Amino acid sequence: MSAAPPDPELVACLRALARDPLLRGIHQTANQRGQCIWLCGGTLRDALLGRKWQDLDLAADGSAMELGRAFAHSAGGRHIALDQEHDTCRIVIQGRVVDVAGLRGPDIISDLKARDFTVNAIAVDLKQLLDGHPDLLDPTGGREDLALGLLRPAGPGVLRQDPLRVLRAVRFAATHGLRPADGVPERLQRAAPGLAGIAAERIAHEWLAMMAGAEPDKGALLMDQCGALGLLVPELEAGRGMDQNPYHHLDVLEHCLACLEAAVKIRQIPDELFGPLGREIADWLEPERQRACFMTAALLHDIGKPPTMQEREPGWASFHRHDVQGGQMAGLRCRELGLSKADSGHVSALVCGHMRPFHLLGAQSRGQLTLRGVRRLVQATGDDLPGLFALAMADTVAGCGPMRPEDAEERLAKLYKQVARMRDEAISTALAAPPLINGSQLMAALGLEPGPEVGRLLGLIREAQLDGKIGSAYDALALARRILCAG
Repeated sequence: MSAAPPDPELVACLRALARDPLLRGIHQTANQRGQCIWLCGGTLRDALLGRKWQDLDLAADGSAMELGRAFAHSAGGRHIALDQEHDTCRIVIQGRVVDVAGLRGPDIISDLKARDFTVNAIAVDLKQLLDGHPDLLDPTGGREDLALGLLRPAGPGVLRQDPLRVLRAVRFAATHGLRPADGVPERLQRAAPGLAGIAAERIAHEWLAMMAGAEPDKGALLMDQCGALGLLVPELEAGRGMDQNPYHHLDVLEHCLACLEAAVKIRQIPDELFGPLGREIADWLEPERQRACFMTAALLHDIGKPPTMQEREPGWASFHRHDVQGGQMAGLRCRELGLSKADSGHVSALVCGHMRPFHLLGAQSRGQLTLRGVRRLVQATGDDLPGLFALAMADTVAGCGPMRPEDAEERLAKLYKQVARMRDEAISTALAAPPLINGSQLMAALGLEPGPEVGRLLGLIREAQLDGKIGSAYDALALARRILCAG
């Protein structure tokens, strides 16, 4: 056991932790039950890094489950049993989360040595912390690794014990900027095949946390380096070594990784690429879940290319409708990774639509950009319009082949400005107009049965209404009759 010598930075950190009112409450409960409790894991790690903490990670001797239940009862919180076998529970109180786990060993030092990485294998006795005389328990050198920005397993067998820790390493690369110590990528690679036996919901938690981090591109590179990316997303692996065309300088897989890197850059400096509309992009990327879906879409945006690839001539391949097929593939892959139906659908929609800004760009260059075309895009994307243009910009930045226009970013930014202006000035008002007729009225008037045909007719009626071709329910029914008669 080693105790880090006190220094002003450490003292200030521990004093700040000691002021957390939840810690006093759970210490009082533990004291009444005759249990010892330690603050450890992510809370202590982030505090030592000078980061804000919200949730609390605690280890307890005796029954952590019973301690958590008693604290939840006394403090008016909600007790959740996370893992009965490993004596782990969660208390949700005052909008915060407190995780309490039983010791994984005969004492706290053994528990710390059994944790995933050294930076998480640090603890402080809660009683000592609150009394103002704490000793930092750091048996694996985690505080030094934190100072060096290194990620190192806490022990020789910890990755094999739980292969999910491979993804936790990836997550910490993305969220904390930690880089693997020498030899760690090889250890991650040996453990990565074990991910096949991990529950999808556990994988999804780490995936989304990584993608919502400050640097998900670093996490993805580490995943690729240790082989986990190809195991989890074999559709990406299919693009390794697949050349594209003179608009690109990288193969499909490398381009997808570069697109994710560009997406991170867009989040960091949206104004440099989008000017005044950068604020709209930044606001759209602010919600964590939405950002995670966007970054996932950036990584997966071209997974439809391998199955749609057609070689036209040496050095030139086409990928007709890769966006549509890729959107379907991305949605299915996200579900396999354990993402929710809503999140998978969000990723799928972004991937499926990522070429639409380029189609509009082509129409603009030919002088054929119409209000109707822009309206269809706005109608299809809704609130995700900023995200779709951000994804298109990331795709543009990531492609640096010899035929790529030098002003590609500028042209795309100008298009977004034009589309946003049209959206704000005319389209939003038009889309807000109520439909002229609903499905029930249409079926009653024309004697139709419920089914896809009703939806098709309503869509065509709505298009005609928005184009200004019809303006009443009578017109709508007349149009529907003409369509039906035309077969």
